[in-house]
Amino acid sequence: MRQHDRLHIAMGFAGGAMIGVALFETGPEAFELAPGSGSWVWLVILAGFGAFAALERKVFHHVHVEDTACNPRAAEIGAGGITTHAFLDGLAIGVAFQADPKLGLLVSTAVLLHAFADGLNTVTILLRHGHRQRTAKLWLAADAAAPVVGAAVGLLTPLPDPVFASLLAFFAGMFLYFGAGSLLPQAHRTGRDRRVVVVASLIGVALAWIAASLG
Repeated sequence: MRQHDRLHIAMGFAGGAMIGVALFETGPEAFELAPGSGSWVWLVILAGFGAFAALERKVFHHVHVEDTACNPRAAEIGAGGITTHAFLDGLAIGVAFQADPKLGLLVSTAVLLHAFADGLNTVTILLRHGHRQRTAKLWLAADAAAPVVGAAVGLLTPLPDPVFASLLAFFAGMFLYFGAGSLLPQAHRTGRDRRVVVVASLIGVALAWIAASLG
């Protein structure tokens, strides 16, 4: 929050990292684990992308609008949606660690970077809609705990390869949406440091590619 004036650069890097993880790690891993030709994996990736695009734009879009007159209940719905996203992010971490520790570390890094934007959105939505700081902090704590719970569930639940492949493909679509459809547009929306944001994004993609190549 203190460095909010530089958040757009961090979001640019996080967006690039999430796209890179989806393209070079999560997606390819899903195809490797998929039985048969694996052509159905593309459909699952598209389903993951489409599900989160619809969730953000159709269900929670109105709570992001800077309208302080909006019903405070809408802010709680938005914060709950972000916390649910955080749980699924954590689930992705747990599933990735089950598949491959290296993949788990990469997904963890991408998710943690994405969590900065989620935490900021949680607090901003609640404060803009008239809630007190104490309420915002409680929701922020829930948002922080959700990935830990999700990671525990994903790590401790044994899964067969076809289920692994389906989840990894779904999360690949989710990461592509978060990176290309959410974080990068938010990073460019400020209109500041656009070249720096582009460079930060490319660095994020490159680091994911390097990590995949070294593996």
